[in-house]
Amino acid sequence: MWTLFKILNTITVFASAYMWFTAPLPLGPLMLLLNIGMALCLGFLPLKPQLDLRTEVSAFFLLALVLWTLINETLIMGIVVLSVYTPVFYLTFLPREYQADLLKFVTKWLAIILIPGLMIYWILLAVPLPNFGSFVFPPYVPFNNYIFFIQTTYDYGTLVRFNSIFPEPGHLAMVCEFILLANNFNFKKQPWLWVILTAVVFSFSLAGYIITFTAFSLLKVNTWAKGILASIFLGVFVFAALNYAGGDNALNQLIIERLKYDESKGIQGNNRYFNNTDYEFDKAMKTGDYWAGVSGKANMDLIGGAGFKIYTLQHGLIAVFIVLGFYLSLIPQRPNWHYTLVYIFIVALCFAQNAYPGWYAWLFPYVLGLNLNSKHEPSD
Repeated sequence: MWTLFKILNTITVFASAYMWFTAPLPLGPLMLLLNIGMALCLGFLPLKPQLDLRTEVSAFFLLALVLWTLINETLIMGIVVLSVYTPVFYLTFLPREYQADLLKFVTKWLAIILIPGLMIYWILLAVPLPNFGSFVFPPYVPFNNYIFFIQTTYDYGTLVRFNSIFPEPGHLAMVCEFILLANNFNFKKQPWLWVILTAVVFSFSLAGYIITFTAFSLLKVNTWAKGILASIFLGVFVFAALNYAGGDNALNQLIIERLKYDESKGIQGNNRYFNNTDYEFDKAMKTGDYWAGVSGKANMDLIGGAGFKIYTLQHGLIAVFIVLGFYLSLIPQRPNWHYTLVYIFIVALCFAQNAYPGWYAWLFPYVLGLNLNSKHEPSD
């Protein structure tokens, strides 16, 4: 049953980021079914749930979030919120050695799935390959389905970016960067991380590059020598991107050029919102509607993209504070404060540009990362 529990956790992580196998299925019923499966597995395991003050506080914030959603939105959304956040408690109930084994399992199978996808992607850069038909998932353009890699037919202007089994390269990069962080970038202990890092590189995700490099630097660059090496690496990376083929290369066009200043967007790569989003957000700030959101007052079809503005307009600033409380309540009793504060900072960065705090792809590595990098209890 423990193996089945690990498999269900892996599926839940990938499904939360809309892997193509489960993307067309309704999220609420899917997550509810996975919840039931995980709960049954735990029921058959000889484990005693580790209940503590943290569990009670986090349960309080989850209940508050569900009630707020029921009041402010719909019954269906309330059920979805309950379903996507509940698996967190299955993780906190686990003993430390089980948590370590679970993280190792998900990390390994993420890398195993990435390997054939990367190989197909690299081959396709040179020669065409027969595919298994199209995968259609609105509002995205159709994908060429290679099972381990769904190749988008959208033209990025330079080359097709690697997105593995997910609909967006940014989704892939987000899953990978959190798994890297949960493992504390320990490439010696967990060699599969090299595959995961490679996937981030070929996603050509600006956010993925910035967040991964920032997390690694804050955690691992702790001496002058390492700081100098990191600076040299960054300098060489930028120089090579700017000068290789006269700047006509993917790194320059998809990463460096998107960092140029833009008066209206801050940087040219800031493509997180539809044009109407800023207008509605500014309007909500003036009227006070930002507290509860505007999902019942504005045309949400015209408010699109990702990031904290979208989340606030959809669910309200009250929901933002409740989610923040939920994440903070999951900090273990004896945390590694350096690691914990870095992780919370990275979560804040991700929330600013791609606000999906209910994704299990966020919650799973967050809970296990904070627990496994915390100080051992005296009884451990």
